[in-house]
Amino acid sequence: MSRAQRLTFLGVAAIIAVVAVIVLSGGGDETDKAADATATPTPSTSEATATPPTPKPKPPLLRAGKEPTLSFDQGDTVRFRVRHGDAEEVHIHGYDIKKELAANETADVSFEASISGIFEIELEHSGTPLGRLKVEP
Repeated sequence: MSRAQRLTFLGVAAIIAVVAVIVLSGGGDETDKAADATATPTPSTSEATATPPTPKPKPPLLRAGKEPTLSFDQGDTVRFRVRHGDAEEVHIHGYDIKKELAANETADVSFEASISGIFEIELEHSGTPLGRLKVEP
């Protein structure tokens, strides 16, 4: 083999080696790199399997004529809503809590269940029962 043939063979081998390195390293032109930079990241496994937070349920709505029993443990926060067609006053017996209620509007009632027992919840002016509050020790 002549010296010229050896140099040509060596040059071709060098070119093949450079091309192989570029292909195997994932190299490309600037367009490919820009596309990679703007690609949307794939969420990790922990992000993909995370469950969304559970929304808090609304407190029960008390209306005249239904009279449910709301049960809580002593120390809990009692929460409920009241709606009525007339302006009234909501009264929780035993706790002596009163809250003004505007006509056709919903009022939120919230307090600590500090006394155990069963207590009537009513519309004070009309004497209309709305429900019962049961607080267990």
